[in-house]
Amino acid sequence: MADKKVTRDTSKDAPAANTETILDTILDVRSAREIRWDNATTWPMIVLSLVFLVAYSVMILDDQPFRGSVDLVILGIITVTYVAFIVDFFVRMHLSEHRIRFVRNNIIDLFSLLIPLLRPLLLLEYLGRIRIFSGASGASLRARISIYAGGSAVLFIYVISLAVFACERHAPGATIVSFGDSLWWAMCTISTVGYGDMVPVTVPGRIFAVMLMLGGVAIVGAATATIVSAMNERVVVARARAEHGRRQAEAKKAPRAE
Repeated sequence: MADKKVTRDTSKDAPAANTETILDTILDVRSAREIRWDNATTWPMIVLSLVFLVAYSVMILDDQPFRGSVDLVILGIITVTYVAFIVDFFVRMHLSEHRIRFVRNNIIDLFSLLIPLLRPLLLLEYLGRIRIFSGASGASLRARISIYAGGSAVLFIYVISLAVFACERHAPGATIVSFGDSLWWAMCTISTVGYGDMVPVTVPGRIFAVMLMLGGVAIVGAATATIVSAMNERVVVARARAEHGRRQAEAKKAPRAE
Protein backbone atom coordinates (compact mmCIF):
# COMPACT_ATOMS: atom_id res chain seq x y z
CA MET A 1 0.00 0.00 0.00
CA ALA A 2 2.76 2.43 0.94
CA ASP A 3 4.70 1.60 -2.21
CA LYS A 4 1.68 2.22 -4.39
CA LYS A 5 1.04 5.59 -2.71
CA VAL A 6 4.64 6.71 -3.25
CA THR A 7 4.52 5.67 -6.88
CA ARG A 8 1.23 7.47 -7.49
CA ASP A 9 2.45 10.72 -5.84
CA THR A 10 5.68 10.67 -7.80
CA SER A 11 3.84 10.26 -11.10
CA LYS A 12 1.63 13.24 -10.25
CA ASP A 13 4.59 15.45 -9.35
CA ALA A 14 6.65 14.53 -12.40
CA PRO A 15 4.77 16.64 -14.98
CA ALA A 16 4.92 19.70 -12.73
CA ALA A 17 8.65 19.25 -12.20
CA ASN A 18 9.22 18.79 -15.92
CA THR A 19 7.14 21.90 -16.66
CA GLU A 20 9.15 23.98 -14.18
CA THR A 21 12.39 22.74 -15.73
CA ILE A 22 11.21 23.65 -19.23
CA LEU A 23 10.08 27.10 -18.07
CA ASP A 24 13.39 27.73 -16.33
CA THR A 25 15.24 26.68 -19.47
CA ILE A 26 13.16 28.99 -21.67
CA LEU A 27 13.21 32.01 -19.38
CA ASP A 28 16.81 31.90 -18.18
CA VAL A 29 19.58 30.45 -20.31
CA ARG A 30 22.37 32.34 -18.59
CA SER A 31 25.42 30.64 -17.14
CA ALA A 32 26.07 30.67 -13.40
CA ARG A 33 28.89 33.21 -13.81
CA GLU A 34 26.67 35.45 -15.93
CA ILE A 35 23.90 35.30 -13.31
CA ARG A 36 26.36 36.29 -10.57
CA TRP A 37 27.60 39.20 -12.69
CA ASP A 38 24.04 40.35 -13.43
CA ASN A 39 23.10 40.17 -9.75
CA ALA A 40 26.13 42.28 -8.83
CA THR A 41 25.70 44.90 -11.57
CA THR A 42 21.92 45.31 -11.93
CA TRP A 43 21.50 48.25 -9.57
CA PRO A 44 24.73 50.01 -10.66
CA MET A 45 23.57 49.72 -14.29
CA ILE A 46 20.16 51.15 -13.37
CA VAL A 47 21.84 54.13 -11.72
CA LEU A 48 24.24 54.62 -14.64
CA SER A 49 21.36 54.45 -17.12
CA LEU A 50 19.49 57.13 -15.19
CA VAL A 51 22.62 59.29 -15.05
CA PHE A 52 23.12 58.80 -18.79
CA LEU A 53 19.50 59.78 -19.49
CA VAL A 54 19.73 62.96 -17.40
CA ALA A 55 23.09 63.98 -18.89
CA TYR A 56 21.92 63.25 -22.43
CA SER A 57 18.73 65.27 -21.84
CA VAL A 58 20.68 68.27 -20.55
CA MET A 59 23.05 68.10 -23.50
CA ILE A 60 20.19 68.03 -26.04
CA LEU A 61 18.00 70.63 -24.34
CA ASP A 62 20.91 73.04 -24.00
CA ASP A 63 20.67 75.17 -27.14
CA GLN A 64 24.37 76.01 -27.14
CA PRO A 65 26.30 72.89 -26.07
CA PHE A 66 30.04 72.51 -25.55
CA ARG A 67 30.60 76.19 -24.71
CA GLY A 68 31.27 75.98 -21.01
CA SER A 69 32.86 73.83 -18.34
CA VAL A 70 29.47 72.43 -17.30
CA ASP A 71 28.84 71.10 -20.81
CA LEU A 72 32.28 69.50 -20.84
CA VAL A 73 31.52 67.81 -17.52
CA ILE A 74 28.23 66.51 -18.93
CA LEU A 75 30.02 65.21 -22.02
CA GLY A 76 32.54 63.48 -19.75
CA ILE A 77 29.75 61.83 -17.74
CA ILE A 78 28.11 60.58 -20.94
CA THR A 79 31.43 59.20 -22.19
CA VAL A 80 32.27 57.41 -18.92
CA THR A 81 28.82 55.84 -18.59
CA TYR A 82 28.89 54.79 -22.24
CA VAL A 83 32.26 53.05 -21.72
CA ALA A 84 30.81 51.30 -18.67
CA PHE A 85 27.91 50.02 -20.81
CA ILE A 86 30.35 48.67 -23.40
CA VAL A 87 32.41 46.89 -20.73
CA ASP A 88 29.25 45.40 -19.17
CA PHE A 89 28.04 44.04 -22.51
CA PHE A 90 31.30 42.36 -23.47
CA VAL A 91 31.90 40.97 -19.96
CA ARG A 92 28.43 39.36 -19.98
CA MET A 93 29.07 38.00 -23.48
CA HIS A 94 32.41 36.55 -22.30
CA LEU A 95 30.74 34.91 -19.29
CA SER A 96 27.93 33.46 -21.39
CA GLU A 97 28.23 29.81 -22.42
CA HIS A 98 26.29 30.47 -25.65
CA ARG A 99 27.57 33.73 -27.11
CA ILE A 100 25.52 33.65 -30.29
CA ARG A 101 22.38 33.12 -28.23
CA PHE A 102 23.51 35.90 -25.89
CA VAL A 103 23.80 38.37 -28.77
CA ARG A 104 20.44 37.22 -30.15
CA ASN A 105 18.78 37.73 -26.76
CA ASN A 106 20.36 41.16 -26.26
CA ILE A 107 19.72 42.85 -29.61
CA ILE A 108 18.54 46.12 -28.03
CA ASP A 109 21.64 46.13 -25.82
CA LEU A 110 23.83 45.70 -28.90
CA PHE A 111 21.99 48.39 -30.86
CA SER A 112 22.33 50.77 -27.91
CA LEU A 113 26.11 50.49 -28.22
CA LEU A 114 25.83 51.58 -31.84
CA ILE A 115 23.05 54.13 -31.19
CA PRO A 116 23.51 55.55 -27.66
CA LEU A 117 20.10 57.18 -27.99
CA LEU A 118 18.52 53.76 -27.31
CA ARG A 119 20.43 53.28 -24.07
CA PRO A 120 17.73 54.59 -21.70
CA LEU A 121 15.35 51.90 -22.98
CA LEU A 122 17.57 49.31 -21.28
CA LEU A 123 16.37 50.59 -17.93
CA LEU A 124 13.46 48.21 -18.51
CA GLU A 125 15.79 45.27 -19.09
CA TYR A 126 17.64 45.99 -15.85
CA LEU A 127 14.33 46.18 -13.98
CA GLY A 128 13.48 42.77 -15.46
CA ARG A 129 16.52 41.28 -13.69
CA ILE A 130 15.13 42.18 -10.27
CA ARG A 131 13.82 39.10 -8.46
CA ILE A 132 10.22 40.30 -8.10
CA PHE A 133 9.89 40.60 -11.88
CA SER A 134 11.90 37.54 -12.89
CA GLY A 135 9.51 34.78 -11.81
CA ALA A 136 7.94 32.23 -14.12
CA SER A 137 4.37 32.63 -12.85
CA GLY A 138 1.66 34.26 -14.92
CA ALA A 139 1.46 37.21 -12.52
CA SER A 140 5.20 37.85 -12.71
CA LEU A 141 5.17 37.58 -16.48
CA ARG A 142 2.26 40.03 -16.78
CA ALA A 143 3.94 42.42 -14.34
CA ARG A 144 7.08 42.29 -16.46
CA ILE A 145 5.16 42.87 -19.68
CA SER A 146 3.17 45.71 -18.10
CA ILE A 147 6.36 47.42 -16.96
CA TYR A 148 7.95 46.92 -20.36
CA ALA A 149 4.89 48.25 -22.19
CA GLY A 150 4.25 51.25 -19.95
CA GLY A 151 7.91 52.06 -19.42
CA SER A 152 8.71 51.61 -23.09
CA ALA A 153 5.93 54.00 -24.07
CA VAL A 154 7.13 56.74 -21.71
CA LEU A 155 10.85 56.33 -22.39
CA PHE A 156 10.39 55.79 -26.11
CA ILE A 157 8.31 58.95 -26.54
CA TYR A 158 10.74 60.97 -24.43
CA VAL A 159 13.91 59.72 -26.11
CA ILE A 160 12.55 60.03 -29.65
CA SER A 161 11.26 63.51 -28.82
CA LEU A 162 14.74 64.52 -27.72
CA ALA A 163 16.29 63.11 -30.88
CA VAL A 164 13.77 64.74 -33.23
CA PHE A 165 14.13 68.06 -31.43
CA ALA A 166 17.91 67.90 -31.83
CA CYS A 167 17.52 67.19 -35.57
CA GLU A 168 14.75 69.66 -36.34
CA ARG A 169 15.20 72.77 -34.21
CA HIS A 170 17.61 74.59 -36.56
CA ALA A 171 16.48 73.04 -39.85
CA PRO A 172 15.13 75.41 -42.57
CA GLY A 173 11.34 75.24 -42.75
CA ALA A 174 11.07 73.17 -39.59
CA THR A 175 7.77 73.07 -37.71
CA ILE A 176 9.24 71.31 -34.66
CA VAL A 177 11.25 74.12 -33.07
CA SER A 178 10.87 73.40 -29.34
CA PHE A 179 10.91 70.35 -27.10
CA GLY A 180 7.21 70.89 -26.40
CA ASP A 181 6.52 70.73 -30.14
CA SER A 182 8.50 67.52 -30.33
CA LEU A 183 6.58 65.92 -27.45
CA TRP A 184 3.25 66.93 -29.01
CA TRP A 185 4.26 65.48 -32.36
CA ALA A 186 5.48 62.23 -30.72
CA MET A 187 2.22 61.78 -28.82
CA CYS A 188 0.15 62.36 -31.95
CA THR A 189 2.31 59.94 -33.93
CA ILE A 190 2.44 57.05 -31.46
CA SER A 191 -1.31 57.31 -30.81
CA THR A 192 -1.95 57.21 -34.61
CA VAL A 193 -3.82 60.55 -34.43
CA GLY A 194 -1.46 62.36 -36.79
CA TYR A 195 -2.85 65.90 -36.98
CA GLY A 196 -0.16 66.83 -39.50
CA ASP A 197 0.42 70.26 -37.97
CA MET A 198 4.01 69.29 -37.19
CA VAL A 199 6.17 66.96 -39.24
CA PRO A 200 9.91 66.25 -39.43
CA VAL A 201 11.62 67.80 -42.44
CA THR A 202 15.12 66.36 -42.00
CA VAL A 203 16.19 62.87 -43.02
CA PRO A 204 17.34 61.89 -39.49
CA GLY A 205 14.09 63.26 -38.07
CA ARG A 206 12.04 61.14 -40.45
CA ILE A 207 14.10 58.07 -39.61
CA PHE A 208 13.31 58.61 -35.93
CA ALA A 209 9.66 59.08 -36.91
CA VAL A 210 9.63 55.64 -38.55
CA MET A 211 11.21 54.17 -35.42
CA LEU A 212 8.47 55.78 -33.33
CA MET A 213 5.74 54.37 -35.58
CA LEU A 214 7.13 50.83 -35.45
CA GLY A 215 7.75 51.05 -31.71
CA GLY A 216 4.20 52.28 -31.18
CA VAL A 217 2.79 49.21 -32.93
CA ALA A 218 4.90 46.92 -30.72
CA ILE A 219 3.91 48.73 -27.52
CA VAL A 220 0.19 48.64 -28.34
CA GLY A 221 0.47 44.94 -29.22
CA ALA A 222 2.19 44.14 -25.90
CA ALA A 223 -0.40 46.10 -23.93
CA THR A 224 -3.26 44.34 -25.73
CA ALA A 225 -1.74 40.91 -25.12
CA THR A 226 -1.33 41.69 -21.41
CA ILE A 227 -4.96 42.78 -21.05
CA VAL A 228 -6.24 39.69 -22.88
CA SER A 229 -4.03 37.42 -20.74
CA ALA A 230 -5.33 38.98 -17.52
CA MET A 231 -8.93 38.61 -18.65
CA ASN A 232 -8.40 34.97 -19.65
CA GLU A 233 -6.88 34.16 -16.28
CA ARG A 234 -9.84 35.74 -14.46
CA VAL A 235 -12.24 33.64 -16.54
CA VAL A 236 -10.29 30.46 -15.73
CA VAL A 237 -10.23 31.29 -12.00
CA ALA A 238 -13.97 32.05 -12.00
CA ARG A 239 -14.73 28.74 -13.72
CA ALA A 240 -12.50 26.85 -11.29
CA ARG A 241 -14.26 28.43 -8.31
CA ALA A 242 -17.68 27.64 -9.77
CA GLU A 243 -16.67 24.03 -10.38
CA HIS A 244 -15.25 23.77 -6.86
CA GLY A 245 -18.50 25.16 -5.43
CA ARG A 246 -20.56 22.72 -7.50
CA ARG A 247 -18.52 19.75 -6.26
CA GLN A 248 -18.84 20.88 -2.65
CA ALA A 249 -22.61 21.20 -3.08
CA GLU A 250 -22.81 17.69 -4.59
CA ALA A 251 -20.67 16.32 -1.76
CA LYS A 252 -23.03 17.76 0.83
CA LYS A 253 -26.09 16.30 -0.90
CA ALA A 254 -24.60 12.82 -1.34
CA PRO A 255 -24.91 11.59 2.31
CA ARG A 256 -28.56 12.70 2.51
CA ALA A 257 -29.42 10.68 -0.64
CA GLU A 258 -28.03 7.56 0.97
